[in-house]
Amino acid sequence: MQKKYLGIILFLIIYNVVSGQRKEIRGRILNEDAEGIHIINKTANLFTIADKNGIFFINAAIGDILVLSSVQYDLKVITLDQKKYIQGKFNISLKENLTELEDVIVGMQLSGDLNKDVKSVIIEKSISPEDVGIPEYHGVQEEKIVPIYKAITPTRIDIEAMYKHFSGYYKTLKATRKMDKENKSLEAIKSFYGKRFLLATYSLPKDKLHEFLLFCVETSTIESEFKNSNHNNVLQIFSSKRKEFGGERE
Repeated sequence: MQKKYLGIILFLIIYNVVSGQRKEIRGRILNEDAEGIHIINKTANLFTIADKNGIFFINAAIGDILVLSSVQYDLKVITLDQKKYIQGKFNISLKENLTELEDVIVGMQLSGDLNKDVKSVIIEKSISPEDVGIPEYHGVQEEKIVPIYKAITPTRIDIEAMYKHFSGYYKTLKATRKMDKENKSLEAIKSFYGKRFLLATYSLPKDKLHEFLLFCVETSTIESEFKNSNHNNVLQIFSSKRKEFGGERE
């Protein structure tokens, strides 16, 4: 009898050790257009992307929560069970998200006669300054902030620059540019990971998503981590900042 109990205890110990260990799991998304779908191990803060064949690899243990996020498909959340873990692989299908389809813009009416329709197409050629020999600037023109040491020299005083310094104009301009940069980063991050994933994974109220992302941008290195494609680090920042952010949870 003691040997029987000992065997059960040994089995439970081995099972707990094995199930707690993460190993590489191979997944395959069966939908035709599966390339680029995000797969996040929410439990371990790990991230990967499906290839053109819908195949991905991610480290996971039994009980880990995997989130599959994409614009064209509904958010899918699964828990890695013992079967998937032991086999080391699984297949999954996603449901198409019809609400994300853009409005269709209808142009000319087609008659069904291909030759007639092609002839009726109006092609307008736009003329650029470069077409007539005028150099064209393609960059974004931005007002230069003149440093105060350059506004005052032994030979001249830049009255306009001095006024913009003392009136607070340059200070406001700097703050505006900083805000624009943060908003661009914020939108890039939100677009990449997906609004639905962020709301569901971090239990955020819909009206708090922008505020939360801005909080992450202002209080962490998330911008540089995202820019360098360090997605696992980005997910870790999301998790730690969610605890600091506080507030209601959905």
